[in-house]
Amino acid sequence: MKLINEFKVYAARKAFVALAILVLGGVAGIGYTIVELDRNNHISNVRRDVEQGLYAATEQIQLRFFETVLVAKNVESMLTQSGGIVETQISRLVSEFQRHNPAILAVALAPGLEVTHSFPQVENSKTVGLKYWQIPSQMKSVAKAYRERSPVVDGPVALVQGGQGYILRYPVFLPNSDLNLDQFWGVISVVLDADSLIGSEQHNFGSKDDYLFNLIELQSSGLIAVTGSELSNYAGEPPVTVEFTMLGSKWRADAMPADGWPKYSPESPYLIAFAAFSMVMLLFGFLAYRRLAKKRAFAHALLAEAVDCIDEGFISFDERERLVLVNKTYLNYHSDIADKIVPGITMEEMLRLSGDHHNVPEVYDQREGWIRHRMNRFRNPGESFLQNVGDDFWLKVTEAKTPHGYTVGIWTDVSVEKRAQQAAEAADREKTEFLNNVSHELRTPLTVIFGRATFIENDEMLPQSKRVRSAMDADQGVSNELSDAIAAHSRFVSEQGSGIADAAKHMIRLVEDLLDWTKVARGTLELDVSSLDADQVARSVVQDLSSNAEKKGLELTYSGVGPLDVIADKVRLKQILYNLVNNAVKFTDTGSINLSVRTEAQHIIFDVTDTGRGISEDNLEKVFHRFHQIDGSMVRENGGLGLGLAISEQLAQLHGGSLKLKSKLGEGSTFSLLLPVGEISLAA
Repeated sequence: MKLINEFKVYAARKAFVALAILVLGGVAGIGYTIVELDRNNHISNVRRDVEQGLYAATEQIQLRFFETVLVAKNVESMLTQSGGIVETQISRLVSEFQRHNPAILAVALAPGLEVTHSFPQVENSKTVGLKYWQIPSQMKSVAKAYRERSPVVDGPVALVQGGQGYILRYPVFLPNSDLNLDQFWGVISVVLDADSLIGSEQHNFGSKDDYLFNLIELQSSGLIAVTGSELSNYAGEPPVTVEFTMLGSKWRADAMPADGWPKYSPESPYLIAFAAFSMVMLLFGFLAYRRLAKKRAFAHALLAEAVDCIDEGFISFDERERLVLVNKTYLNYHSDIADKIVPGITMEEMLRLSGDHHNVPEVYDQREGWIRHRMNRFRNPGESFLQNVGDDFWLKVTEAKTPHGYTVGIWTDVSVEKRAQQAAEAADREKTEFLNNVSHELRTPLTVIFGRATFIENDEMLPQSKRVRSAMDADQGVSNELSDAIAAHSRFVSEQGSGIADAAKHMIRLVEDLLDWTKVARGTLELDVSSLDADQVARSVVQDLSSNAEKKGLELTYSGVGPLDVIADKVRLKQILYNLVNNAVKFTDTGSINLSVRTEAQHIIFDVTDTGRGISEDNLEKVFHRFHQIDGSMVRENGGLGLGLAISEQLAQLHGGSLKLKSKLGEGSTFSLLLPVGEISLAA
């Protein structure tokens, strides 16, 4: 018997040791898993931050090349007007552009594909005389720009001036009156410094000490069009990658910290320490359980101390919603009622105490409603939520039920993250305000340009032109050749004025779109609604836009069911219909366009149906995105900012309606504006 008892004791000890090792090993494994998950989460946050910076950098790159295209267009305009290279004007233009965009290194003119001028002339004199056809690496992009008759970006390339850079190739075709066509003149090359192009205050991707960065062009297949990437053979955590479209080509930007991604999270030492501490506590618990029952109280005290060591607030309630355990961090979060948070107090009592001190509705009914809502969340825990406990102090609350019916909560201070979110939202509002101010500033000079161009367009009505004709009529000795020349000059002036007026009118429309979008984004767009005849409004739109359709050889028709009352803002309703019909005219080459009005259930529906190109199923939702067109290149056949449909959809929603699209590629599209019958809500 003694041997049996000794064996049982020996076996029990071995079983206890085995169980202790198993449990401690499990805790160690869980601790390792938590540390690994925390590390992965930290890397994800760092990558997300780099990705956001990379998106901002790519938007800056697109903007830089957009500005570069404008400069090239200005130089082309100078060439067209002067018939040759005007060094003084071009040099002044380049200097002004460099002052606003330090990334610009040079603007080279290559008539006949041989560089004859490079601005600034002193710093770039060594490039003069360069013959593109003798340099295959550069001739490739020049040839592409010539074939596509549109700007092309080449890079990264080794610059003659030294260093790496990107070159915009802008093909120039000047009118040839003898051949009655545009003749290839040469190429305007704008050189940008690679490091300056991608530099910014928050994420300076141009600094090799901070980041490894590559900007590479992709082929149509998605493969890399150029080689030599610093990151192409990187074997560790992959870099952040962003693909975007620029001047009709697909580009990819890669970035990662110069020292590589972090190997550990800043919280890893604390998590390891906590895991080790938990293992020690478990070991003590096993020993206490084996030795004396009274050690259980000591173990409970140690557990409470361990909870107090957690950096997050912790609180637990029993199955009767009475407080069981709370740590110091939680009490610090609720310091104004900390002395009243004692074991045994119920959750509802705590909420009423909190309601007397924190930012909750002061009206009794609303306050009671808030308490009921919070208790429902407490009794049915779900996803985490944020709670403001005063003075811009935000806590993330995560609650869960235990198998024994207890409720535990973890309260995490997320005030910094919340303020960062608010700062980001404020920055977005500042961006919208900036667009609004810029649009207002642009509208005045554009209106003046349009007005003066209208005078020039009607040259025959100008007093000066009338005086010339009167003088010619009075002087019988004027030769027919001189008379014809003056008449030709008058027609030329009118044609140029007409071109300027059309361009200014187009620019004014773009500015108006920007103004409308900023009003929508800021929530300041208001409707002046009244009862309208939908049939009359639709007919007036068709009458106004018939000339636009006729210019393209299209038939614009209207079909309706007679007078229909609709509650809407007349100006904004017409704006929506103008956008829809004008879009149909733009993207319809042959056939017809029909605007119809009908009723269905509780809606009045305006349908704009065309026989145009149609839209693929993948792009049906994208057409309503702001600044988006199906053809995303900078040189598009129909121009525009891509705001018309986005604004129309927002206006439809402000009316309490919606904008829908049905389309089939190659067969045409139907845009449907649905407006509810009866009064609309302007709460938006």
